[in-house]
Amino acid sequence: MNRRTLLDVLLLAWAVLWVVMGIAVAREIRSLADVSDSARDAGLATQRAGDLLESLAGLPVVGEQLREPAATIRQAGRSTVEGAERSRERAEGLGTLLGLSIAVIPSLPLLVLYLPGRIALERERRLLRPALVAGADPALEELLATRAVARLPYRRLRAVSADPVGDLRSGRHADLAAAELRRVGLTRRGG
Repeated sequence: MNRRTLLDVLLLAWAVLWVVMGIAVAREIRSLADVSDSARDAGLATQRAGDLLESLAGLPVVGEQLREPAATIRQAGRSTVEGAERSRERAEGLGTLLGLSIAVIPSLPLLVLYLPGRIALERERRLLRPALVAGADPALEELLATRAVARLPYRRLRAVSADPVGDLRSGRHADLAAAELRRVGLTRRGG
């Protein structure tokens, strides 16, 4: 496995790891919304208790005194139910937002910086392969040698040629062209 493929695999593994982490965090936080179900159930029970107390309002002597506490108890139950529903919505929204953030934020900068260059390199390789398979083309060899001089780091250029610019001017393109092909991950046979 060459370095470029290894880097591709590592970046893909990094992105997949963060997507899986984002999904796990989203599920966990969204499961916290279940806590609000017990609060909603308590609110519903409180409302029923208020209704029951209200039904006793018709009793002689104490009945009229139960109307106000019954209304207060029902209102407390409604408030609890509404708060529980808001809590559920917020927990689900937070779970989704945090899950997406964890899934996307760590990988997005890497992908934005890496993918365009990688896509351009693959496009270049796809265009060069047929020309390499077709056979020796002096114009292509000169183009590749020129690109090597323009794109390779100085240390690598000096490893290929003691005088890269002189080789380019005098038409000695073979070694420089081969170095450029290695840079893009190709050989003379197009693979």
